[in-house]
Amino acid sequence: MINAVLMTEVKQWMRDKMGVPISEMRDGIIPVVAADSDALNEPLRAVRLEHKTVLVTREDWVDALRKIVSTLHPDILFSTFGAYELARITLPDGVSIWGPDYYLFGDESTVNPVANDHVLYIEPDGLGDFDYSVFWHCNPNSRAGFVVLDGSEVLALATVWDYGDPFWEIGMDVTPDARGNGLGKAVVETAARWILEQGKLIVASAAPFNSPSLRTLRSVGLDYVFTTMRSSEMPMKVFPQQLGVPLPNIPLYNYYPDWATNQTILPRTDQFTLT
Repeated sequence: MINAVLMTEVKQWMRDKMGVPISEMRDGIIPVVAADSDALNEPLRAVRLEHKTVLVTREDWVDALRKIVSTLHPDILFSTFGAYELARITLPDGVSIWGPDYYLFGDESTVNPVANDHVLYIEPDGLGDFDYSVFWHCNPNSRAGFVVLDGSEVLALATVWDYGDPFWEIGMDVTPDARGNGLGKAVVETAARWILEQGKLIVASAAPFNSPSLRTLRSVGLDYVFTTMRSSEMPMKVFPQQLGVPLPNIPLYNYYPDWATNQTILPRTDQFTLT
């Protein structure tokens, strides 16, 4: 659990950055609130924080969404099924739904007080040299980068960008052949220390299917605070299979046979922005 001071900063950031009306959040029901047009930075955002929930959206969707969520427990809303149900209202207007996403935060009281000597710091003007089709959770328009090299080969990259004062976000990727060697932790840990040295606080997010990323974020001292569902650009994107393994060398099997998988899901394309 994060401390009270950090939680206060998070709640203020949620109000200012996300436009989430904290005062409207309720336990046991899901309020659907029309967003202030000046505060709304996307058509829909649902948040679950400390057992309380709110869904804030554009005014013309409020009645239809209230009907949808009135039959959903919050645990169901914040799931792939919940995304499908919300999308029944938003897709006719060209808006898809993505989620859930977990948001984790850190400060000096949570983050490990170490940095890795093998991680190199990259100035902002050097971030255009990386292949962002590989390091696609990173952001070329960032305040800094942190990289592990093998000769001239990039094995791991983390970038840090401003996500609304006082929080700076970390995104990270490791090349497929280098995974499982602690390189993701090394770059994230070093990025986290750097953020704190700049007088800022840390935020990162990951979806439930991304077990390796969630392990990495937790291992450097980031703590889970809230879950979101949000609107996204069309077309609709869905989660892949669960990533990673519970333990090394443990075989995992698809529960469904190949013929029973969802044949309507098309392959990834780089012609649109993916979450």
